[in-house]
Parts: sequence; C-alpha cells; structure tokens
Amino acid sequence: MKIYDRFITGLAALGALSLAGLTCAIVLDVILRNTGHRPFQSTSALSEYAMMFSTMCAAPWLVREQGHVAISAFASKLPGAARRVAGVAIQAIAVVTLGVLGWRAGVQGWDRMLSGALDMRSISIPSWVLYAMLCGGFSLTAIEFLRQILRGELYTGGSGGH
Repeated sequence: MKIYDRFITGLAALGALSLAGLTCAIVLDVILRNTGHRPFQSTSALSEYAMMFSTMCAAPWLVREQGHVAISAFASKLPGAARRVAGVAIQAIAVVTLGVLGWRAGVQGWDRMLSGALDMRSISIPSWVLYAMLCGGFSLTAIEFLRQILRGELYTGGSGGH
C-alpha cells in the first residue's frame, strides 16, 4: 500500500502544481493585457481544465487527511454507539455515491473516446480527457473513504472520532 499512498500524495502535489501554473498563467495574461500585448487565447479554457484537474487530484488526499468538508453537528449530538453507526453510514453513502459517479464518468468518457468527440473552446481537446479526470478522482476518493471504513477511521463528529 505504500506505493498507492505515495501515488495519492503525488497526485495532490501534482494538483497543487497545476494551481501554481494556473496562477502564473493568469498573472501573465493580466500583464499582457495591461501592457498592450495580445494575451493567449487558451488561458481561460486551460484555467477551467486546471481547476477540475487539481480538484480531482487533491480530493483523495483530502479525504485521507480528514481535510474534507464534514457536517458534524447532528452526529456530535448522538450517543457513542449511534455516533459510530452514523459515521459508518455516512462514509458508506460517500463510497457508493462516489463509486457511481466514477463509474458513470468512465462510461461517458469511453463513449466520448469511441465517438471521437471534442471539447471545443479556445482550444480543442478530446472530451474523454475531462471524463477520465472525473472518473479517476471520484474513484480514488471512494477508495479512500472505503479504506477509512475498513481501518475503523470513522468520522463521527465527536472528539477522538477519527
């Protein structure tokens, strides 16, 4: 599992690097516009792709680090055993939901790849690439929630609930 763990950490770093690159691209775009030069047409489209890419790369790592958004007000009011059951149920729902979303994105991506569809903006890329990002991000995030359940690392909303 160490290789997998490093892979998830590497994806998070890659996502962070893509945001750093996006920041540089936007700064360059603003400088070019304000100095009377013509900015790159692709900056807007690449910004959208980079935001989705960075989100899908970081999501599994955020779940692993318990850095995801969690609403604990309800669960924290429950007694210990009920809090644990609620934690398992919530994480199981996350696994199923993310698994279905990952599967569906994979199916859509496969269909787009077979049809040769393009995502046309200021630049054109094969539209399956976008679905591949979603499929990978959702699937790996589901795996991280499942690993937490299997290891007993449940978010229960109470102190010491991890």
